[in-house]
Amino acid sequence: MPKEHIDTTGGYVTIDGTEIDGISPGSLPFPKPSRDTKDVTTTKDTTRKKGLKILDPGSASFSGIAIPGDAGQIAIETASEDMQEHTIQVIVPEAGLVYEYQAYVSCEYPTEEDENTLTFNVDLECTGGFVRSTTYAGITSIEGAGVGITYFPSAANSALSSSANDVIFHEATGITTDTIEVTASSASYIGISYNSGTSWTELTSGTPTTFSSTYWPTAGNIAKAKIMVQESNKATRFINLIVARSS
Repeated sequence: MPKEHIDTTGGYVTIDGTEIDGISPGSLPFPKPSRDTKDVTTTKDTTRKKGLKILDPGSASFSGIAIPGDAGQIAIETASEDMQEHTIQVIVPEAGLVYEYQAYVSCEYPTEEDENTLTFNVDLECTGGFVRSTTYAGITSIEGAGVGITYFPSAANSALSSSANDVIFHEATGITTDTIEVTASSASYIGISYNSGTSWTELTSGTPTTFSSTYWPTAGNIAKAKIMVQESNKATRFINLIVARSS
């Protein structure tokens, strides 16, 4: 007998691919769009006629238990100050569904709730269309060109798994620069961000681009970047790219 409802237990929310921990049950931020009507009656009509105005994508909000140091909550706090659009995804694992929209984080603020518990509250102002998808944008490979570079996952440069969310470039000590090449032939947009999604630099599928010298790691250290791949009618895919140099 088929299940009569979809359980949202295990559902979670991300901003630019970073999961936000601590969100309270019943607080998943699904926006409510609206559309006003307009009067299109003419003098020849005997009944008032109405048309539809442009769709307002609406707003959403959510709240949860404050977790100091959580990457998602930090990302939300940063986004509340940068005045930029961000990609919000609501993932419902039981249904295999991803709900996605663009939004400003209009405000983020703390409150004290149930029995002296510190909570966080977020208001979102949606700015674009709403996508419901069971499939993420496709990526064939992510690769560099450094001499002796190795990858994790090992097939990242040839056949990146659809479940891979992290790619690591293991670089030799003497490698002081490298390129990043993302192959995603069906993508409508490919971008790389060095500041956790605040700004993006566009990439071209299959074309190497030099990794930012500003963020290139010194020997024995790592650098982090985020890759975004968008494809029509599919959920945006985010990959955490880590460049690690030998000591």
